[in-house]
Amino acid sequence: LLTNGTDLFANTVVMISVDGMRADYLDRGRSPALTRMAREGVRAEYMEPSFPSITFPNHYTLVTGLRPESHGIISNTFYDPVLNDTFWYTRPEQSWDSKWWGGEPIWVTAVKQKQRSAVHMWPGSSSEIAGYRPTYVEPFNKKVKPNEKADRVLNWLDMPLDDRPQFIGVYVSDVDTAGHWYGPESYEVNESMERIDGMMSRLFSGLEQRNLTDVVNVIVVSDHGMTQTGNERIIYLDDLIDLDKIQAHHGAPLALLTPKRTEDIPELYSTLKNASHNLPFNVYLREEVPERFHFRNNQRIAPIVCIPYLGWVLVARADGFQANGMHGYDNRARDMRASFIARGPAIRQSKGERIAGFPNVNVYGLVARILNLVPAINNGS
Repeated sequence: LLTNGTDLFANTVVMISVDGMRADYLDRGRSPALTRMAREGVRAEYMEPSFPSITFPNHYTLVTGLRPESHGIISNTFYDPVLNDTFWYTRPEQSWDSKWWGGEPIWVTAVKQKQRSAVHMWPGSSSEIAGYRPTYVEPFNKKVKPNEKADRVLNWLDMPLDDRPQFIGVYVSDVDTAGHWYGPESYEVNESMERIDGMMSRLFSGLEQRNLTDVVNVIVVSDHGMTQTGNERIIYLDDLIDLDKIQAHHGAPLALLTPKRTEDIPELYSTLKNASHNLPFNVYLREEVPERFHFRNNQRIAPIVCIPYLGWVLVARADGFQANGMHGYDNRARDMRASFIARGPAIRQSKGERIAGFPNVNVYGLVARILNLVPAINNGS
């Protein structure tokens, strides 16, 4: 146990995810609190998201150490042919159902091993997974401001030892929202970074006042980056194939296509393959998706997978797509790179030196190690 002079503390990790915080946003001079955190702890050159570089799959990868094909949350929306049901991330009454969520998130690993966990709005945290839930959970609520999130963390840390969570997970959406609406190079994204930095500054001040700077480990991550897009970069599926033959299409900017009839797959694939010779996208049958994407081995991955070039979007006209920023592309693309910063008693000080980039499947194992937990099976190293 550690002490702040008045109270005893078990090993503690506060992990904050800033959705859509591209690795290089940290170099814009808008986030002095995060810059200081990196200097006092460690910052990675970047963190590589899992494919597809989309919010729900990567948030769940961060907390399970499993790639999307392994944990089953393969996109923000997808069709499962075995369940004959569709996952919609925007419909909590449906997406919170346990049937969707595979693997073992860190908050479950903690509770199973007699530690407490508290989770604020992290994708998956409102669901019962393998029969467990976090000790404390707060579901998604877009009205909660970043500074209030910092206060939530401090309130949990103020609990008595026997009630206090050792893992605290927090989700923040502001930077991603600004990136989608205005594009990654916008004033609004820079403004959102300042808001997030204000939240971190408030958290660090609160830790300092409680003498917890050298007691609590703080990890700041993101799920993916962001790239510029626009109406001139839309590829309409209706112009390429007969959408009446498609039962489900999901995954924008990707097109994950499930035909109504299996026998239509060869013809649809062939049509799309021919179209891709003159348009900025690649198309694969599920079993032929390049190995490095780790995006083949799950029934929820549609039989036909179309992957657009960076900045392009595949949608149907009826989808009414509009955005200036987008993600979901090749996870090795520079613009898709996510962020990683950590500081605390378990983290060595790099004094401003950045560590090499690494894949986000390794975060789960790191947190488990700090908390002295035996990790569940995962894809990390």
